[in-house]
Amino acid sequence: MREAFGGTILFYVILGFLAVYIIFIGLIMNYAATYRASNYVLTSLEESEANVDLSTLKSNLAQLNYHNGLDVCCTNNSNGSVYSIKTYVQFDLPILDLDLKLEIKNDTKTVYGVNCSDRIDYPQC
Repeated sequence: MREAFGGTILFYVILGFLAVYIIFIGLIMNYAATYRASNYVLTSLEESEANVDLSTLKSNLAQLNYHNGLDVCCTNNSNGSVYSIKTYVQFDLPILDLDLKLEIKNDTKTVYGVNCSDRIDYPQC
């Protein structure tokens, strides 16, 4: 009887570690998708020298199955402007009442010859 009881406890311990592993992998996959979306927006802004509308970027991200938040704001520099991009990882686990929202922030290189007041789409930070 003693061995059967020990096997049951070991089985529950293995199930617990498996649940933690699945939660961890899910969080990593969401983080990677969000980082990919942030890099897409960053690359689009740098390549087009900020001539991309914010609504176009959001619709392109929706086609890439990214539906979490996106914030883009502009800061004037001495030679041009720098755009700050914030994307969010959302991870919900209703069983444990866990609602996690992490922010990923990227900044573009200086976009020369563009002033923040020239672009209506991107508010100033």
